Amino acid sequence: MLLASNDKGVINEMLIVDVFTQLIFDAESALNDTEERIIDCLESIEGSLTHSPRRDIGEFLRAMAVDEMISLVAKVKRKMDQQQLIAAEKLSHGPHIHR
Repeated sequence: MLLASNDKGVINEMLIVDVFTQLIFDAESALNDTEERIIDCLESIEGSLTHSPRRDIGEFLRAMAVDEMISLVAKVKRKMDQQQLIAAEKLSHGPHIHR
């Protein structure tokens, strides 16, 4: 499943839901870099999932109630937005070459 971000590079909630759905129904499928970043972010939020096989992450997600899933998607979205802001800040304040 090919995921993309919007034209500003921001990952939206539907992309996160798509990755979670992919983990639930096809945990062994190939993932692109964006999907891997979403999983990494999920693992950082849910520490018990760190270094877990994707199949176990899928089972964790499958067991969630809808309201829990909505909350988790929002947490992942916020964390990814924060990471993008930090990365953008580093780029804008990167090394300047003076001649």
